[in-house]
Amino acid sequence: MNSPRVLFVGRTTLDVLYRLDHLPEEDTKVYARQLQAAPGGPALNAAITHALLGGQATLVSAVGSGPWAAPVRAELDRYCVRLLDLAASTAYETPLCTVLVSTANSTRTIVNPPLSTVRLPALAGSWEDAIPASWGAVPPVVLSDGFFIEETAAFLAACKDKGAAICLDGGSWKPGTAELAPLLTVAICSERFTVPGLAPGAEALFAWFAAKGVQYVAVTRGAKSILASDRGRRFGIEIAPIAAADTLGAGDVLHGAFCHHFALNSNFEAALRQASAIATLSCEGLGIKAWAASCRRFAVE
Repeated sequence: MNSPRVLFVGRTTLDVLYRLDHLPEEDTKVYARQLQAAPGGPALNAAITHALLGGQATLVSAVGSGPWAAPVRAELDRYCVRLLDLAASTAYETPLCTVLVSTANSTRTIVNPPLSTVRLPALAGSWEDAIPASWGAVPPVVLSDGFFIEETAAFLAACKDKGAAICLDGGSWKPGTAELAPLLTVAICSERFTVPGLAPGAEALFAWFAAKGVQYVAVTRGAKSILASDRGRRFGIEIAPIAAADTLGAGDVLHGAFCHHFALNSNFEAALRQASAIATLSCEGLGIKAWAASCRRFAVE
């Protein structure tokens, strides 16, 4: 089996999911239909997706200490995801996020804890200085979810200089995104991603990223078709209708699956179509474990 290597840079959390018939009204008490606690975060979920497809995943993130760090590290070990911890030897603690999943509407509402005030050290600005030699050379694809840009910008630039394709998981605009954009080869953004001062819409995003030199851009729109631009050539990808059980993490799954297939063949449209099918499948169950077995059929031999 081919085993492509991808580096994922970004956020790690521990997510507590409450599956409800519907979101509760204010000042009421309800019982959840189902409870699940699992590591999460865009970069972590993408890394695990890549690993489930048979890839070798490395995660650069902040895990640190606190009561939620141990289950996160155990999950990464379970899927053989190597971790470079930006928060090592600091007081940073893994964030605990509460996720309310509405069965009635197949939506999720996320409550994040306050932003950490712990200052994290910047990652070294060269691959050789930042990454253990035993982990090998720069992989063909590096994904950033937009978190920790200040700490990783020089490192990401070094990866690009070494020939890596830098991919953005654009769930939302974050401080530093404008500075990151010129490094990108690929930007896959949610329709909620908006550039400050820019009119909303896919065409405006295509033009903005093209002006930054980004070759491949896609805009995901939930159950509606994905809109994409391949060096100016437009195309769309229809989303198969399903009985969605949980949309949490679907975008993370899409990014992880895209990186996996793009690392294999560098074909933007083909990788995006494969990733779309896998992300759609992931919405039929609650969490990674519900769809992992089915997901393996998408692995490339």
